[in-house]
Amino acid sequence: MFSPRDFDRIRQETFVDVIDYHAQIDSTNTRALQLVASDDTAQPCTLVLAEEQTAGRGRGNNVWWSGPGALTFSVLIDCQQVSLPIGRWPQIALTTGLAVCDGVDQFLGQQVAALKWPNDVFLEGKKVCGILVESGDHRRQNVVVGIGVNVNNSLASAPVELSGKAIALCDLLPHPIVPVDFLVFLLKRIASRLAVLASGDLHLPNEWQARCLLTNRKVEIDTGAQTVTGVCQGINHDGALLVQTKLACERILSGVVTKFE
Repeated sequence: MFSPRDFDRIRQETFVDVIDYHAQIDSTNTRALQLVASDDTAQPCTLVLAEEQTAGRGRGNNVWWSGPGALTFSVLIDCQQVSLPIGRWPQIALTTGLAVCDGVDQFLGQQVAALKWPNDVFLEGKKVCGILVESGDHRRQNVVVGIGVNVNNSLASAPVELSGKAIALCDLLPHPIVPVDFLVFLLKRIASRLAVLASGDLHLPNEWQARCLLTNRKVEIDTGAQTVTGVCQGINHDGALLVQTKLACERILSGVVTKFE
């Protein structure tokens, strides 16, 4: 799917300095975290890219399924280099999600992608992308952003339990997408979106809110400490999900959406 010429283009057109490429790997995030732990290997702008990911990870115990044609990669970001303070790290997933929405809209030719708090992108009510942000060494200000996008992997071949819940871009287009075209566009958007986050731009939360899939839907959130049920009021300025319960409007900073309707 990717050639040496593609690698040259990625390095020339994006912020990526080093490409750690694998035909098959268990998890690009796991590999990126290994690079973080290696003083002489990790570079400020390293892209871990895989043709096939066999054990991709989502939040908690979730597994990210990806068939041939999916775009799976992780980016090692030096937050100090991009002036992104630790206080804004919790918003990296949502901000990266906006970059993915930009890419989906660009290649489909219309604004249709939505954010499912806290780290998924949906298309026509189905999941098209999952994002997993993990911190490496806080002292070195490194963050790993893992992304899996269903690009050319039609969900017709997915497990039955996923085919009704997920979608691929190729399912909505008359022709497959050139992977390097989508990847280069996405990396550029990630760079620009994270720069906006680093600057503290007050308009960014408005975009999270405008793209929020869950607004006005009944939701159930597992926060780890409790289950919160109510009607979603959107995403606030610090990336928290607002849920109106019978008693109050709950502000949820971290959790898993177990149900929504």
